[in-house]
Amino acid sequence: MPDKPSQTLSVAPLEAPFGVRVGNLDLRGNINERLIENLADLLYRHRILVINNQSLDHAQYYHFGQQWGRLIRHVLDYLRVPGYPEMMAIGNTQEKDRDAATRNGAVHWHTDGSYKIEPTTVTMLYARVVPKLGGETLFNDMVAAYQTLQPRQQRLAESRTAKHFFGAAKLAPGEYPVTPIKTDKQAKAVPPVVKPLVMRHPITGHKALYGLGQSPFQVNELPQAEGDTYLGELKAHATQPQFVYRHRYALGDIVLFDCLSTMHSGTPIDFAQSTDAANARLLWRLSTEGFPTRISRRLG
Repeated sequence: MPDKPSQTLSVAPLEAPFGVRVGNLDLRGNINERLIENLADLLYRHRILVINNQSLDHAQYYHFGQQWGRLIRHVLDYLRVPGYPEMMAIGNTQEKDRDAATRNGAVHWHTDGSYKIEPTTVTMLYARVVPKLGGETLFNDMVAAYQTLQPRQQRLAESRTAKHFFGAAKLAPGEYPVTPIKTDKQAKAVPPVVKPLVMRHPITGHKALYGLGQSPFQVNELPQAEGDTYLGELKAHATQPQFVYRHRYALGDIVLFDCLSTMHSGTPIDFAQSTDAANARLLWRLSTEGFPTRISRRLG
């Protein structure tokens, strides 16, 4: 059967160097391939897509996530939502969040899945509980960061690759250590991999710097110390204020970001004694490999 007509979306730019906000959309209604294709086209063009005012339960949100590719079970299995192993609870209200290393383990620039053989393509964060102050997520535009390099710098970056392992990258000042791998089983699930420092997007064709935080620990074409310096310089360039958007969540926000074109970072938050606390925060996280069905058909 053909798709029913897609909902008429309202689309507006974020108050940021990149990204768009979508309104007039209820994801409890008809989610079809045409709607997801339209949303995906917006996402790939603008890097970040914020869908406002959603009211979904676990099953509805999970169904929405399934439309974007193959859902991923994160290596940190102790963050998974019971009954939904591909969904993670990111917040500060649960017993696991008393541990600061878990609660603030994403307070550093990173690219989801940069340490995996199959790259993560899209991550989405659904705001279920939002603090009155704090708890924002920072995003950067790795396409603009690449485009503003000098031509010689671009060619150098394109000629280089990095080895990645979960949590192995050097931290910049002010960044928090990565949420830890706790078992040998978790470590064996993500062996070291090699990734390019510049990636051409399979959908849009644009080039972007890739995976400069959390996991790269060696530039293959450089001695260790020189490679460490080089990675630090590229990361500092890519996270300058002109490339960064700071998202403050409203209840019901679903924020999707293109992991092939962005990095992101959490911001520190204290433990909340209950979901009613002024600083309480809970995000449901889903990530995918691959692309939505209609986008995949374009790729052949």
